[in-house]
Amino acid sequence: MKRAEMARRGAEQLIQAENAVEAALCEVTALASNLGRMRLESNLSMVIGQDAMGALVETITMLSNARGAMVKAHGALDTVKTQIGCGAVAGGNTDKTTPPPQTGFHVVDDNRTAA
Repeated sequence: MKRAEMARRGAEQLIQAENAVEAALCEVTALASNLGRMRLESNLSMVIGQDAMGALVETITMLSNARGAMVKAHGALDTVKTQIGCGAVAGGNTDKTTPPPQTGFHVVDDNRTAA
């Protein structure tokens, strides 16, 4: 296999792995948030579900650490790419005209605060 092909395939798989970690982090944080909202709306004691919430927070911490490790791996693989003599490698979705998915977050300008 040619080195450029190795770098391209590796970059594509790296992006898939990064996205999987990010998606898992999003899903677990959404679950924790929704469980908290449901508890509040139901006027239940904080004692109810504390063990589950603690486990979710632990999971969020682990996924956050995994996300950081993926960032480090990305940097290390960029070094490997250079070491094997490859320059820029195009991979993933290069269609920049597609808007990013809606997250519920939005950018506010400098004179405003987020609600």
